[in-house]
Amino acid sequence: MAAERLIASTCQGCLANCAVRVLVRDGGVAGVVGNAESAANHGVVCGNVRLAMQQLGDPDRLSRPLRRTNPRKGRAEDPRFVPITWDEALDEIAERLQAVADAYGPEAVALAEMPLNVGFGGITRRLMNCLGTPNYTAPVALCMGNTAQVHRAVYGWFAGADWGRADCIVSFGQDRDRERWPGEYLALNAALERRAVLIEVDPRETATAKRAHYHLRIRYGTDAALALGWINVVIAEGLYDRAFVEGSCTGLDELAARAAEYPPERVAAICGIEAELVRETARVYARAQAAIIPWGVVGDMQRNSTSLLQAQCILRALCGFVSKSESVCGPALGGVGNAELAAFELLPSEKRALQLGRGTHPLLTFAASDLYRQANEREGVSYEPDLLAESCACDPASLFAAMRGEGPYPVKAFFSVANNTVMSYANQQGIVDALMNQDLVVAFEHWLTPTAQLADYVLPGDMWAERDVLGSPFDVGPAFSAGQAFRRPAGQCKSWYYVVKGLADRLGFAERFPWANEHELYDWRLAPLGFTWEDACARAPEPFLRELAAPGRFVTPSGKVELASSVLADLGFDPLPSYEEPSDPGCEAAPEGAYPYVAFAGFRERKSYNTNLHQMPELRAQEPEPRFFVNPADAAAEGIGEGAWCVVETAYGQVELLSHLDEAQPEGTLRVPHGWWKPETAPGVAAGLSGACLHNDGMLFPDADWNLDPAQGVPNLRGGIHARVRAK
Repeated sequence: MAAERLIASTCQGCLANCAVRVLVRDGGVAGVVGNAESAANHGVVCGNVRLAMQQLGDPDRLSRPLRRTNPRKGRAEDPRFVPITWDEALDEIAERLQAVADAYGPEAVALAEMPLNVGFGGITRRLMNCLGTPNYTAPVALCMGNTAQVHRAVYGWFAGADWGRADCIVSFGQDRDRERWPGEYLALNAALERRAVLIEVDPRETATAKRAHYHLRIRYGTDAALALGWINVVIAEGLYDRAFVEGSCTGLDELAARAAEYPPERVAAICGIEAELVRETARVYARAQAAIIPWGVVGDMQRNSTSLLQAQCILRALCGFVSKSESVCGPALGGVGNAELAAFELLPSEKRALQLGRGTHPLLTFAASDLYRQANEREGVSYEPDLLAESCACDPASLFAAMRGEGPYPVKAFFSVANNTVMSYANQQGIVDALMNQDLVVAFEHWLTPTAQLADYVLPGDMWAERDVLGSPFDVGPAFSAGQAFRRPAGQCKSWYYVVKGLADRLGFAERFPWANEHELYDWRLAPLGFTWEDACARAPEPFLRELAAPGRFVTPSGKVELASSVLADLGFDPLPSYEEPSDPGCEAAPEGAYPYVAFAGFRERKSYNTNLHQMPELRAQEPEPRFFVNPADAAAEGIGEGAWCVVETAYGQVELLSHLDEAQPEGTLRVPHGWWKPETAPGVAAGLSGACLHNDGMLFPDADWNLDPAQGVPNLRGGIHARVRAK
């Protein structure tokens, strides 16, 4: 009889952290399914889970460390990778890293990481803080991380929506389905079944929008104006929760003066909808008993991103939904979270002051986190919280400029840790140039991605199914959960901790990394709670809860909800939200009508999960080529049929995409996908980095200052940049 056992684990493919059960038979994995006992996803999982074993065994997966042997980094140069041992790789990387730090200072070392893909957040920052560099960034700077920083400025911490109580849901462009955020998809279904009202804000008529009671088809990028119009109605009509506002908020008078500048008629003209619809939906939201505005990625990549997110935070507070249907946890105590593990106290103040972006887009940086120190101490928090790995991070655009030699000082060594840096931000060509200007580039990856193709060393990383993870890597909530490995790493693949530990030992920081392996580290982190890693595994999927430092309180400088943000004011910005029409100098300098369409980027394909999984035959068969969405009327005007290869061009670059005619796409707009490259095509710069320079949205959008959110440096990908299209 075959020996069988079930392993409880947690998928690390996205922030949903869906619980799974793994059937192991005779030492091998027989199946991976959703865990029906989990309240997070109720057994529903996406293709990232269902195809886990195919990912693990993909024939193109990296399985050995590689070293570049060609010292020249010209566009026509072949890197000539050769396999080396792990000891050779770590010895050489440590030596070259130390040489850069000695020649230019430790701040010349930078790192971009996707913590979800490696299972660690704080351990990376600990190494960087030991080394003495403040220049860390992550893709969450564009996705939820910047949301978290605005929540922190208004509330003191991130606010999470209680879907189970909601009787009104305001969704900004988030088309929820079983393949993206399955837990929220189920929660939305349940809410609609109990007759909750859905207000969907989306220019497109998506499947979610068709289910909405109110569908506000606003103009791309005008979300902040709409939210300000709602605030206007709530205050003007006295619909706000006076008791909560008077007792727990500050800045109402200043907010009222600003909101008066956005009457529904003005907002309607900006957004392209009816003024009465602005009034009616504001009333529906304010009069609800338990309304929520759940996070959605659309708000994270706009010129007015900070203002939109701040206005959303204000709406929750004005109407008394904070601490009712939207909970603000605050930092946690007990057990060692990622921020404590990072040991930010090891980074000297003079090095903090050198953080790139601190003087230009500071809300993500140490400049902002410094303003919370007294508030943290007031609540008994002795460490420096790092919310979503972005509270103490540098500005990506400033970082890449410094890597190109355009910054206040040079950055000459760069680590890309499982985030495919080349394809994760705006101004892709500028990022390529930045990497080619480095003395040392190290990529920790699963495949030979476009980023790995530019590296001096490529280190093969384990996948979520091959590593034990003590989550959450982002310290959003107080929970520790266990994600158990259910397969040995393929080939010579190693965990990110193995790399960090190996470099720390070689660089003289061994005493700061006394744990021989991840399990010793996890035991140390859980010890204050009286538990071990084995205890966490035995409890899976039930988490361990840390103690909330400030339950029901707001860890802001004022100790209240700040409707007018003192943090933004102290950083030199408007303390209140506003709306500014995005500019496009390249379009404005061109002949009139040269770029007749507005481009919307950052569209995540359901079948590829950002820049990943293009190798999977089953998924690729469902989405074989990169497509852009265009209204049939616009396609007819351009002489473009369905499935035609086209060139989509802005004043800043161009890509080649297949046309898809879609009635849901508003006329005068184009929607382009994110993350496309073709692993089956030739690698190298001269070949377009396996199609990345031919198909990815980052080629279309600049990271010039005029196209960035002022406070955070978030690029405007969601309306404002104009485009044109032609058949290829």
